[in-house]
Amino acid sequence: MAGDPCAEEAGTVASAGGGEPRSGDAVYGQYCTACHGSGILDAPKTGDTAAWEARLAAAGSMEDLTQSAIAGVGAMPPKGTCADCSDDEIMAAIQHMSGL
Repeated sequence: MAGDPCAEEAGTVASAGGGEPRSGDAVYGQYCTACHGSGILDAPKTGDTAAWEARLAAAGSMEDLTQSAIAGVGAMPPKGTCADCSDDEIMAAIQHMSGL
């Protein structure tokens, strides 16, 4: 997205290619770190357990928090910048970032 610093830093989207699911760490490293590493645009920072627990409590469950990320929330576009991530890969990235 033009003008979106997180999307601009994330780079190009690589195809999952139908192989093994990517790990939460791999998805985070390629697609999430630009915003969640720094907390830009009110993104909960990686490792900030209190911030992630608050988001989890507001969502009601990890599945609902994952669905929120899939749909897009606040300044974050749907699936962040990982258009080809599976739902499970998005959840794994959230679990990696949150430690939950």
